[in-house]
Amino acid sequence: MKTIDHITEQSDKTTLTEDDLLVPVLERRLAVALGGNTRFGPLGLRWPDAAVSRAGETVSFRTNNVGGYGPLPLDPALDVTVITTRFARVPEFARTDELKQARLIPCADKAREQLLTNPIPMDRWITFETTLDGRVYRLCEGRWHEIDQERERAV
Repeated sequence: MKTIDHITEQSDKTTLTEDDLLVPVLERRLAVALGGNTRFGPLGLRWPDAAVSRAGETVSFRTNNVGGYGPLPLDPALDVTVITTRFARVPEFARTDELKQARLIPCADKAREQLLTNPIPMDRWITFETTLDGRVYRLCEGRWHEIDQERERAV
């Protein structure tokens, strides 16, 4: 998957700026998906570039107090339902802000004391894809991209 993501990033996307008028619409859809609802598209987890080299060493993850309900119990399998279960408890209007505030750190031990990277914003770990007005948009590494479907199919 990482190889495909990198090819996609290089060849067939346009990155949206933070002030693009579509971003609030896309983030509202993301907020729905964070609560576990897939009507706007699939939510997934992937190793961000800042941590992918440490994936093989990771035994557990340390998080901050996500949503005011304490740390997330994530293991190296990165089960997305752990994320959606937690974010379903957060009011929908606050989910994307909480996602940007949440931090995830791969650890080399079960006690979560041997940190393998600096804290990484959780929105870097989330992937989300949705279609709006016939166009596909993908959140990857914390940034929104418009995907050129024709070029992606060719890849």
